[in-house]
Amino acid sequence: MNRCREFEVAISAVLEAGEVLMRYFKNKNYHITYKSKFGKSPVTDADIKSNEILKKNIVSAFPDDGWFSEETADDMLRLEKRRVWIVDPLDGTKSFIRGVSEFTISIALVEDGIPIVGVVYNPPGEELYFASRGNGAYLFKGDTLRGLKNLNVEEIKDYRFYASKSKKSVKEAVIIASRGEIEKNETLKNLVGKFGEVRFRKSIAYKIVSVAIGWADALVSLSSKNEWDIESIFKSTLLLQNCRY
Repeated sequence: MNRCREFEVAISAVLEAGEVLMRYFKNKNYHITYKSKFGKSPVTDADIKSNEILKKNIVSAFPDDGWFSEETADDMLRLEKRRVWIVDPLDGTKSFIRGVSEFTISIALVEDGIPIVGVVYNPPGEELYFASRGNGAYLFKGDTLRGLKNLNVEEIKDYRFYASKSKKSVKEAVIIASRGEIEKNETLKNLVGKFGEVRFRKSIAYKIVSVAIGWADALVSLSSKNEWDIESIFKSTLLLQNCRY
């Protein structure tokens, strides 16, 4: 598989960060601060520690690449780099604080503006999604995830996933949306009512990869997104580009 070094570093980094997040998640031993005076953007010690682990692993392995993370002061020199790592060290912080297990760590490597590597990890569910441009999309869960380091390239190929075929009609389709958005927006409520089923997940990255694996057919969101949210869409695009229909 191409990009083996990038995968090795990125996957090792998210697994290490995931262990730390789970300790915070179980013990609740973190402080919460807010980026906004309105209390809309919480950040915890877990966010910061996860970011430190990811940056340490990735930047030390690829010192010439750019770095862009929600929890790192932006260095505009990244705009001069051909390759940039775009990171959300804890996507779904509000869910994390509430004790909801639907949070993720998400990473994308973009080269000349094109996503070439994507990794999304949900630590509580032990779900690791990863893909590289032109080499397929993969999902490891539970025991297979724990045995990942012992698998050879041929065995890894057995875990490639393919997006399910689209439903024949809107009435058969499954859509992912935010429960809060639906409750607050009558137009969105009417829209999702036209679909066969509405499902809910918290992290935007988790929602997106859920579409990639066929758990749902589409995602709708009306809330504004930051750059570190949009990079999750990069990864989803990468995952879907690597799936055969």
